[in-house]
Amino acid sequence: MMKLLERPIIVVLLLLVLSGYLYFFQLDKIALTDPDETFYAQTAKEMFLKGEWLTPTLYGQPQFEKPILFYWLIEISYKIFGINEFAVRFPCALFGFLGLVGIYFLGRILFNNRVGIFSTVILATSLEYLVLSIGCVTDMVLFTLLLFGVLFFFYGQIRKKDYFYLLSSAALALATLTKGPIGLLLPASIILLYLALTKNLAIFKRGFMLAGVLIVFGLIAKPWYIIMYKIHSWDFINIFFGFQNVTRFLTPEHKMGSQVYYNIPIILGGFFPWSVFLPLGFWHICKKAFFSKQTPRDEKNYSIFIVIWFLFIFLFFTASSTKLPTYIFPCFLSLALITGKLWDDFLSKGAAASLVKWTKVSYYTLPGIILLAFIGISLFVKMDYPEILGKVIITGLFLIFGIALSFMAFRSNKYIAALFLIAYSVALIMYPVDKLILPALESHESSRSLAKELLKYYKEGERIGSEYDYRAGVAFYTGKATVKIADYTASHELMSSKERVWCVLKQKNLVDLIGSTPGKLKNIVVVFKSGKKRLITNKPL
Repeated sequence: MMKLLERPIIVVLLLLVLSGYLYFFQLDKIALTDPDETFYAQTAKEMFLKGEWLTPTLYGQPQFEKPILFYWLIEISYKIFGINEFAVRFPCALFGFLGLVGIYFLGRILFNNRVGIFSTVILATSLEYLVLSIGCVTDMVLFTLLLFGVLFFFYGQIRKKDYFYLLSSAALALATLTKGPIGLLLPASIILLYLALTKNLAIFKRGFMLAGVLIVFGLIAKPWYIIMYKIHSWDFINIFFGFQNVTRFLTPEHKMGSQVYYNIPIILGGFFPWSVFLPLGFWHICKKAFFSKQTPRDEKNYSIFIVIWFLFIFLFFTASSTKLPTYIFPCFLSLALITGKLWDDFLSKGAAASLVKWTKVSYYTLPGIILLAFIGISLFVKMDYPEILGKVIITGLFLIFGIALSFMAFRSNKYIAALFLIAYSVALIMYPVDKLILPALESHESSRSLAKELLKYYKEGERIGSEYDYRAGVAFYTGKATVKIADYTASHELMSSKERVWCVLKQKNLVDLIGSTPGKLKNIVVVFKSGKKRLITNKPL
C-alpha cells in the first residue's frame, strides 16, 4: 500500500475522495450559524445582488472587517451554485482540500513521502481543521495560502528555481487580501528569522529575484487597498488598519481570551485526537533542530523552521489582546508536520529505544484522553443542549469503536494500520454527526427556522429588529433589511411603535425588556422560539 502511495497523483486523488466525504458532503447539512458564517454570507450576498466587487457591504453600508478575497470567493460560488448554504461554504471546503495537498507536498519535500502522507492524514482528521473546512470563515483560506507560500518558498530553496519564489510571493499576496497585513507580516518574519538562524542569507544578494518577488506581491496585493483608499479615504484606513488590526491587537474586543494560557487548550482541543502526541513530538523536533549532532543538516534546518513557525505564531497570538479559537490555526502547519515526523521516525528501522518507548506511552494515553473528552462533552451537552445528549452518546460510541480497532492493531505491532484507524475513527463519527447532531443543533445555532416563521406573517414595509448575533442570519434568510438592536433602549423604542414591528432577542433580554416596563409593553407576542432566540411582535397575530 505504501509503495502505491509513492505516486503523488494517487495521493492527491485519494485526498480528493477523503475531502469529498469529510468536507464537501457536509456543507448543506446545517443552516448557516450565527453570527460568523452569516456575517460573511450576508456581506457577499448583498455585494452579489448589487453587482459589487470592490467594497464589502453589509446592511447597505461599507464594512471593512476583512479584505476582499474571501467575499470574491463566495460571490463566485453564488454565481456557480446559487445563493445557498453549499455555495457559502464551498470555498472553505475547496481550500480545506488544497491545504491537504499542500501539507502532503511540504512534508514530502522537507522530509520524505511517508511524512507527507502521515502529516496529511493527521491534519485532515484534526478537530479544528474539520470544523473550519465545513464552515464559512476566513481562517481556512488564510491557512492554505500561508501554507502554499511556505511550500513554494522551500521549492525555491531546494529546487533552485526562482519562479517558485514568485509563486510564494503570489500566495502571500493573496493571504494579505484575505486577512490583511498579517498575511505578509507573520510568514515574512518567520522566513527571515529562519534564514538568519540557518545562516542562509545568500538569497538577499540576488537583487533581481528579490525585485521580482516585490513586484509580484505589489501587483496582486496593492491595487485593492489603493482603490479602497481612493473611494473611502480615511474611513477605510482608520477602520481597517486602525481598529481591525492595531486596536484589536492592543485592546481586547471580547471578554474571553485574556488569559496567557488561552491558546494552550485551544491547540490541544483543536488538534484532537492527535494532540496526545504533541508533547513528545515537540520535544523530538526541537531535539532534531537544536540538540542532536546526528541529524543531517537539511533535516536540522527544516526542523528549525517548523519550530520557529509554531513558536512565532503561538507567541504572537498569545501577546494579542484579542483572542479567538481560530486565530492560532496557522500553527497547525507545524503541528501536522511535527506529529507526522514523529510517527515516521517511530516506524523507522533503528529508531531510538527511548523514542519507541515514549511514542507507545503517548499512544496508550489516547483511550484515556478520549474517555475524559467524552465525559466532558457529555456534561457540557447535558447543561447546554440536553435534548441531544443521547445522540452525542451514540456518536461517542462510533468513535470508541474505531479507537478500539486502532488499539488492537497497535497491540499487534501493526503501527501504520493503528495510525490510519485513528483517522478512520474520526471519519466514522461524521455519519452520526451528519444524521443526528447537526440537525438537532440547527435551532440553537442558526436563524433559518426563525426567519422562515417570520416570513409567514411578515407584510412588506414592516420593520424587523435584531440583536447583533442574529442580525446577519435574519437578513440572509428573510432577504429583508434589519434594524440594529444594540441595547434595551433600542428594543423598547422599536416595540413601542404604533405600527406592527418584529424583533429577534435572546430569551434573557426579552425577560429583562418585559420586566423593566411592566404594563407598558403588554401587547408583546412571542411568535416563535428557536434555541435561546425569540421572535416577538407588538401586535396580536
